[in-house]
Amino acid sequence: MSTSTKTEGAAAPTGPESFFSVRDLRVRFSTEDGVVKAVDGLSFDVERGRTLGIVGESGSGKSVTNLTVLGLHNPKTTTVDGEIVLDGKELVTATEKELEKLRGNKVAMIFQDPLTALSPYYTVGRQIAEPYMKHTGASKKEARARAIEMLTKVGIPQPKSRVDDYPHQFSGGMRQRAM
Repeated sequence: MSTSTKTEGAAAPTGPESFFSVRDLRVRFSTEDGVVKAVDGLSFDVERGRTLGIVGESGSGKSVTNLTVLGLHNPKTTTVDGEIVLDGKELVTATEKELEKLRGNKVAMIFQDPLTALSPYYTVGRQIAEPYMKHTGASKKEARARAIEMLTKVGIPQPKSRVDDYPHQFSGGMRQRAM
């Protein structure tokens, strides 16, 4: 895999100060034509409060790496080896229920084309509110208020009315900010 990783600022940390750590990640897919090595030996650390950018050419494993971190791969056709640790929690061996608690709470992915990630059947506000309710136990009213607050924070104009818009009613940049 030719994916490059670089954290902002100083060299990537190792040890207990790492919030997120990937060690020797290997992701393979079984296909009719044989085994595809999508990620082969990737390692990096991210310190709490820091940013990591993963760049590489098309097909280098960037999306596969991120989807694997989130546990969004097909376990029937995918083999994952290595270690992924998020805030002390090992993710490679985590159950689906454990991963659900982390997704959208401690880890998330903003897809390049959020229109493919946002459901066209639900309003943007509902899609923001739903995971908030799931993770916090908030009521629908509280979650709607939080969705409006978040749309305000990311610069969506008229958030009190836009919260009821569907993804196709947002521009591409607005969809990315909503994600």
